[in-house]
Amino acid sequence: MNRLSTITLVLLSLYCNINMAQTDWPGFVEDDRPAPRNADGRVSFGPPEGRSGYWSRRTQNIVVNPNNYQSIATQLAPIHIDEVPLQDWALALTNYRAGETYLRSEPNARCKPAPGPRQIMTPYGFEMVEVPELQRIYIITVSNAMSWRIIYMDGRPHPDNLRPSYFGHSVGHWEGDVLVVDTVGINEKSWTTRDGLPTTDKVHLIERYSRPNYSNMIYEVTTDDPGAYTAPWTSGYVIGWNDDEELFEYICQENNVSPDSMLGDGRISNITP
Repeated sequence: MNRLSTITLVLLSLYCNINMAQTDWPGFVEDDRPAPRNADGRVSFGPPEGRSGYWSRRTQNIVVNPNNYQSIATQLAPIHIDEVPLQDWALALTNYRAGETYLRSEPNARCKPAPGPRQIMTPYGFEMVEVPELQRIYIITVSNAMSWRIIYMDGRPHPDNLRPSYFGHSVGHWEGDVLVVDTVGINEKSWTTRDGLPTTDKVHLIERYSRPNYSNMIYEVTTDDPGAYTAPWTSGYVIGWNDDEELFEYICQENNVSPDSMLGDGRISNITP
């Protein structure tokens, strides 16, 4: 079986499991209100007309479904992620980043853009803005680089000889009410998760965004990176809607020092003035 067939099977398995048990996911809020829809009947990831709002994380960790991975990076101990098919070097690097250095090297805390699931998990929320006349969707974030990712919806392929970048190159399409985003070309400087799981320039992400009701977004992502993993693997989490609120201005400075994520508890006293 080739890698494309494997990815397809993984996605189908994930989709079936999630749709049977969405309410069991951490952070899922029961809400009888349906998701808003655009004039063409397509589900909207924005607010109803005349309203405002944005999305933000409700949980701190990704969940592998149907497996059971939860990050323990914040406990200053090596990550035990037996269900994630890391190559030996990638597991050692993950344990070093999360256990021995307490995520002090995370690019997000140093004002660098965060791709894929790390962008969706970024603090302070994000908006998904559809621009039909441009055939694009923008994901706009507040924290770290206060930047945006473009999802091209015009059917274009990924370009040949793509130069790796922090966000990579994203193309999207609709499968019913599910937005499917295909991303390649992410550089090795980026972290795609907040746990320090490594990726290489071979990484290929397939993201699925769905809005089963007014208050919840289900985010699913399959990571295929033969440079760091022995097989594709899938994860996801629930994202919550903040009704009638707006994103705010956030300035991230290059010399920003986050004691928790850059230095770790108990290390602040070692800073040289």
